[in-house]
Amino acid sequence: MSAPGPHKRVDGAALVTGAGSGIGRATAIALSAAGIATLYLVDINTSGLESTKSSIESLKLPSPPTIHILPGSVASPEFVAKLFSNIPQLEYAVNCAGVMGENKPTAEVELEEFDGINRVNYRGLWMCQREELKLMLKNQVKPHQGFAIPQDEASIRGQRGSIVNIASQLAIVGKTQASIYTATKAAVMSLTRSDAIDYSKPPHRIRINSICPGIIATGMTLDGTGQVSGRLKDAISIAPMDRIGLPSEIADTAVWLCSGESSFVTGQGIVVDGGYVIN
Repeated sequence: MSAPGPHKRVDGAALVTGAGSGIGRATAIALSAAGIATLYLVDINTSGLESTKSSIESLKLPSPPTIHILPGSVASPEFVAKLFSNIPQLEYAVNCAGVMGENKPTAEVELEEFDGINRVNYRGLWMCQREELKLMLKNQVKPHQGFAIPQDEASIRGQRGSIVNIASQLAIVGKTQASIYTATKAAVMSLTRSDAIDYSKPPHRIRINSICPGIIATGMTLDGTGQVSGRLKDAISIAPMDRIGLPSEIADTAVWLCSGESSFVTGQGIVVDGGYVIN
């Protein structure tokens, strides 16, 4: 039987992009609480990264992670190359970095705006995932450290690594005046599915999944007073749960997808949206 001492849902090293705020910050905190040993935090906002680090340290965890702050933009190939040259080993990656862009119909979007959104949301994520895969392919397959799991099951459920990409509910349904943003998130889901086909199977055994959040309480959705932006209230009411989601709810899903608890899940777009897309 596989029955480790203090149960850690994740261990080893994890990378979180977009970790300076919102979903990325919540994910970094959740991974720390789940037992991660080494944490690489990436964001263009250096002060946001410092705040995330302080939030983790304030938890007073019995075994806190070693935290590396790496400020920069995933839209830059030079930064991405430098970033991964500083990461010797990686078991988990959660790619949260993203931008929304202005609300405009396609005919009013300039090429520079199109490229700006794509450079972060799709090309930047792809560049990161490419390097994450290269690192994970160097890992040994680690058996699933579940509680009281038979050893043969632990081996079958083992993995070299797990990647989680943050897409959007708008990768599945359309939204007025957001064609470029929604297309980038659909691209993330397509990338997730295709790479999962190539890398989930033996001998690679790297799982790749995406999360499709609904409207989440972040700087993108709240106004200056911390209230839901007026333009989003009607959209929130579409969801059967009739409330805005919390960053921690996406973070908990990300930890589950990283961990061996989701060992038979790959290539999926897990929708966490209060039921928006079913209504």
